[in-house]
Amino acid sequence: MGPEIIAAIVGPVLGGALSLSLWLNKKNTEHIEKGFEKIGGDVQRVERQVGDMRVDIAKNYVTNEDLVAHIKGEETWHAAINAQVDDIRTDIRDIRNNLNK
Repeated sequence: MGPEIIAAIVGPVLGGALSLSLWLNKKNTEHIEKGFEKIGGDVQRVERQVGDMRVDIAKNYVTNEDLVAHIKGEETWHAAINAQVDDIRTDIRDIRNNLNK
């Protein structure tokens, strides 16, 4: 009667433990899948907000006229700097020529 009693006790205990471990693994898998879905939704929400912000910044903060005026101001500034550099280059060349005489 010894082995039958052991089999009668150990069998259901092992079956229950196996069933419990399978059930816990299934629950953990479902929990992990829900977490990944939530992360995917959050990433999409952030992507949408960044896209909206990019459009809002371009639309609300910089008009085409402002951009053209800024570009023209930059071109004028660069032309003035180039003229000053040319003047300095000419002055240095004149000084060098006078020193070499």
